[in-house]
Amino acid sequence: MGRFDEDRRFVEERVRQVAGWEAGNVVAEPAIPVLASPSWRGVDGSPWRVREGSGGDSLFAKLMDPDAAFYIDVGCAFEAARRASDLGIGPKVLLADVETGLLVMEDLDKGWSTGTLERLLDADLIDRIAAARKRFQDGPPLPRSAGVFEEIDRFHADAKAAGAQLPADAAWLVEEIGFAAEAIGNVAGQPVPVHGDGNVSNIMISDEGDVRLLDWDRAGNADPLEDLGSLLVEAYDEEPEARDAFTRLNGGFEEKAYNRAWLYGVADDLRWGLIGTLVAARSPRTTFEFHKFASWRFVRCRMAVQSPRFGEALRRL
Repeated sequence: MGRFDEDRRFVEERVRQVAGWEAGNVVAEPAIPVLASPSWRGVDGSPWRVREGSGGDSLFAKLMDPDAAFYIDVGCAFEAARRASDLGIGPKVLLADVETGLLVMEDLDKGWSTGTLERLLDADLIDRIAAARKRFQDGPPLPRSAGVFEEIDRFHADAKAAGAQLPADAAWLVEEIGFAAEAIGNVAGQPVPVHGDGNVSNIMISDEGDVRLLDWDRAGNADPLEDLGSLLVEAYDEEPEARDAFTRLNGGFEEKAYNRAWLYGVADDLRWGLIGTLVAARSPRTTFEFHKFASWRFVRCRMAVQSPRFGEALRRL
């Protein structure tokens, strides 16, 4: 029996126990296409849709992949998913088994769709996403505290040690982002619990416009503007629109705070570039385009660092 069948049988049995369904009447199927590019979707753990019989009720299960262990604290991620469930800003969690890496949730299937960049053009939707993230920030500290700059240093060192295929200017990018780390270190906000990942595929939208946040794998305690920066860098290709959103979400425009959020977004691109590069170097799942995703995040980071805007933001913190 291969790993796929082993995982499926394990998921079927655990979900059956959680849901109280009859033995022999549970079917698990891959829930969504796993994509590392253009969107990091379903990569951190295998996603399953588990049904009671052929047309019965369904639940969503996520079984964490060993490939993700170097950048995900499963205990913290599952704790964050439970909090989001309790707050009504994430899917309802029925089981969060840290030991086996299994998360079982309500299935946001019919009447729900995955976020897209086109959907993020809707200012009202951005407001609802930001409001959900803000509600999470009001809670008690999470078990993990690791800001973007610390992770960049760690992932870069790990990538070099692993002989990963880094771009020729990777060390230069890390050095430049180090200047941002030094500058922001003097003005960073008090850490709060954050979602930590602006990836658009981590957002589910109902037909009525309700929002649920998924994949709390990058959750931890950080500057709230780091959380906002990761969302803005994903949602807006152009800075005027990002400034408009920042102004709306913060009740006004404050240049120093905006520059901090912008720099966090640039750093987030570098962090994800390094994560993608490391997974590409280490993972036996060679059919996924990990390196392609990493290359895109490196390109965005490089464009920002090379622009006059980068130096301006550093000077005006």
